[in-house]
This record gives sequence, structure tokens and C-alpha cells, in this order.
Amino acid sequence: MKISDELIGKDVIDESGDLVGLVNEVEWDFETNTVKSIHLKEAGISAKIGLGDKKIVPYEMIETIGDKVLIKGRVFKTE
Repeated sequence: MKISDELIGKDVIDESGDLVGLVNEVEWDFETNTVKSIHLKEAGISAKIGLGDKKIVPYEMIETIGDKVLIKGRVFKTE
């Protein structure tokens, strides 16, 4: 199974314990064969009605990957 398949759909939680989104896409660096970033789909009611913001979490901000993805700091919209 691919890493991206395992990550897509996981909840992403920031350091304050807030759910900031779900993993929607994984950006891969093919030269170094590592994850560059994860793209989030906003969770909650705004995402269900199509108003969610696009968020990108650089790999350096990822603290732990398990049942959920825990990140350092807070994530802000990118577009």
C-alpha cells in the first residue's frame, strides 16, 4: 500500500487539539523519495457546503502520524 493511500482521509489535529482538516492529497518529492507536504480539506460544516479553505502543511510541521496526523503549530489557509 502507498503512503499517500494510508494518509488520505486521516484527521489532522493542531497543537491546541483542534481538528484543522482531513488529508486530501500528499505532495511527494520524487528526487528525495520523501513527502514534501500534505494538502488538507477543511473539516466541518463549511467543507460540506463547499466553503472550506485550502490548507497545506509542510512535512516539517508534522509531529506524528498514527490514527490521526498531529502537527506542530497552527495551519492557516493558503488561498
